[in-house]
Amino acid sequence: MDSNSTSPLNILMWTITGILYMVSFLGNGFIMIVQGHQWLQKRKMLPYDFLLISLSTSRFMMHLQSLLNYYLYIAFSETCTGFYKEIIGYAIWLFFNLASLWADTWLSVFYCVKVTNFTSYLFLWLKPRINRLVPRLFGMSIVIFSIFSVPLVIDYLGQKCGGNLTIILLLNVSENESDKKNLFYVQLTYTSITFCTSVIASTLLLVSLWKHARNLKKSGLGGKDLNTQVHVNVIILLLSYVFLYLVYFTTLTLMVLDVIKGPIAEILVTSFPSAHSVILILTNPKLKAMAVHILNIRQRTS
Repeated sequence: MDSNSTSPLNILMWTITGILYMVSFLGNGFIMIVQGHQWLQKRKMLPYDFLLISLSTSRFMMHLQSLLNYYLYIAFSETCTGFYKEIIGYAIWLFFNLASLWADTWLSVFYCVKVTNFTSYLFLWLKPRINRLVPRLFGMSIVIFSIFSVPLVIDYLGQKCGGNLTIILLLNVSENESDKKNLFYVQLTYTSITFCTSVIASTLLLVSLWKHARNLKKSGLGGKDLNTQVHVNVIILLLSYVFLYLVYFTTLTLMVLDVIKGPIAEILVTSFPSAHSVILILTNPKLKAMAVHILNIRQRTS
């Protein structure tokens, strides 16, 4: 192991990364359990609940795959794990990352259409149809972008498996790196699309909530109405979401361009899905009430 990897700074960074992973596992695992339990009880799932459980499950599996890669790297030699980590591990991670980003995107669109009161023709047309459209759009998005990603993964896999792994790694390094870069660019492309869509939807929602809170304040209810404070809290959480998503997207872009890598990049990339799981719990009355209930039970028993 490199001596730099055991420096106090690196140990601190990997500790922070571990904490972020733990927050993500607990947050997304909590959402999965609550939503799954409700689905088992009611035997049906609303579009919002479907997107929420899809988002939390894909993120949970994505981070589980990352931890598996890290464990294999520590427990076994690079020669033994190189093929898995380079191809199979990345392909699995890519799929769950794709699913999580599109679930997040359509969840933002669903929030925007349901909550906002814009009178444009598009919003008026979408409101009664959004429940049916969102699951279909989510499935179509994954299928379309998987079609673009799968050929690159197969091509890269074929080069790795076309002969002795060691020989291919030595002879075709530049070609393999080129294919890997293409995968990264595909990932950056769909991340760009999901990022722009989510930010636009979140911005429209912020504008609508801000106008409503301002109208409540002008009507004289601003200081007394609990709804106003709820709106303000949601606005703050939405701004946090947009900021974290911006950090995630910027970091991913810099990683693809080889400008930034290592523990710092891992922290910046992991902070978005980890913090967003907490934001989802805080902005969902049912999840928030369940979390408070569990915390109260723990406090009483301790």
